[in-house]
Amino acid sequence: MEPDWTELGKRLVAAVGADEGLDEALAAAFGQPAGPFTASVESSRALAAAALPDWRLHLGYGVSGMFPYALLSNATTRIMSDAPTVPLAILRSLVAAKACPAPSSPPPT
Repeated sequence: MEPDWTELGKRLVAAVGADEGLDEALAAAFGQPAGPFTASVESSRALAAAALPDWRLHLGYGVSGMFPYALLSNATTRIMSDAPTVPLAILRSLVAAKACPAPSSPPPT
């Protein structure tokens, strides 16, 4: 059964820091062993790399310098999310990318 990416995204938007219950839900959704995804930059980056191997991850801080953002991109899609912490920004973009429908192919010429 396909994970409910929308519900998982809502939980990530509501999160403000480390959350073991959310970590367990992420592990189940991505078929990975449990880990401290919401608390660890290394763990959240590893999850993103495993789930979206052909995507690039860029991390930074917004204009105010207060909140981090994560940009996930591939040849056709760019998804950016900000959050109170770097791991949550990564995870918000990751779940948004999984929820995003695959772009349709251009018509043959």
